Amino acid sequence: MAWRDQWQEASFRGVKFRFRSAAGALGRRNVVHEYPGRDEAYVEDMGRKAREFTFEAFVIGADYMRWRDQLEEACEKEGSGELVHPTRGRMQVAVQDCRPTENIDAGGMASYALTFIQDGGNLNPSVRVDTSAAVDIAGDNATDAASKDFSKSFKVDGMPDFVNNDALATINDAMDGIRAAANGMMPDMSILPAFNAAAGGILGKLTALMRLPTDLASGIAGQIAGLRALGTSPLSAFNALATLFQFGKHAQTSGYVPAVPVTPARIQQASNRAAVQTLVRRIALIEAAKASSSVKYASREEAIALRDNLVAKLEAEAEDGAAPDPVYFALTDLRVAVVNDIQTRAADLESLMQYTPRATVPAIVLAYQIYEDPERDEDIVARNRVKHPGFVPGGRALELLTG
Repeated sequence: MAWRDQWQEASFRGVKFRFRSAAGALGRRNVVHEYPGRDEAYVEDMGRKAREFTFEAFVIGADYMRWRDQLEEACEKEGSGELVHPTRGRMQVAVQDCRPTENIDAGGMASYALTFIQDGGNLNPSVRVDTSAAVDIAGDNATDAASKDFSKSFKVDGMPDFVNNDALATINDAMDGIRAAANGMMPDMSILPAFNAAAGGILGKLTALMRLPTDLASGIAGQIAGLRALGTSPLSAFNALATLFQFGKHAQTSGYVPAVPVTPARIQQASNRAAVQTLVRRIALIEAAKASSSVKYASREEAIALRDNLVAKLEAEAEDGAAPDPVYFALTDLRVAVVNDIQTRAADLESLMQYTPRATVPAIVLAYQIYEDPERDEDIVARNRVKHPGFVPGGRALELLTG
């Protein structure tokens, strides 16, 4: 296309004008620092200069006065307006200067020296709450409350051997559950050896750790937190942690014998079991909440579904009759932080829709028909588990993003 074909008719706020020449002033805003005893100056770049455009413009014709008045009215209006630059296209500008000239020797014409400044708008700094960080902070507080509650409930010192042995078995069950959660996902193989070594370290000194409930709680919590780092994505880590949400709610093995709290030793045996199982559930929920703040949700519906599931579990754990006030308040604060985080991030997500193609077509064709973007074919295939991207079956409802 020839350059003349690309020129546009100049106008400002919809009022057209003719022009003889157009010029501009571009560049950077530099501050030059010159120092005593130094020959070279230091130039500090303060950003791009405001772009300035000038025109030698005119209006002409038998009715030029009406045209002149319209252009001058447009130039005197408050605020910025749209300039159609003949070679640079449309832009928002403010009028810096408008100098009209009328000459008796050139009757029927008014000339102008027009100066415009490109206006980028008043972009005031905005404050946005880091909702993900709020989830992490609330999660750390909840972990601290859960660990302190465990330390108050778990005790083996001065207890009969059967209490010690039962506590060992319960903790081993917990570690088996944590390892099963790790094996159930696609773990990061570079981290897996360190994860297994940490688990072995806990089990290797378990007899000593049981007499230090605070350290034992820290070890178990750290091992569960390790699942979050082990996952190949925050969502895979969340799903692995979710397998521990109900830990201890049912018999762990066919040989499980409930502790009957009829003597002080039996009461402590039952307390130890409950303390370990409750700690695993609470820490799994807390770490899952932290993982949720890093999940990249594919749609608004996916985000809301995960939120509702997690919030219900946190609420149930907080309102468990055995939860003391510090744990209740910490888990409630975490639940509120999760809701705020997911709702904030979900607001910018696309929703899902149902679409039924009339005929079998390639995914790339369908992506262009729906989105005018053939590169979105992979999402169509993955979201609907299409066997072959060249044949998206017609007559079957597909789940697609709205935009």
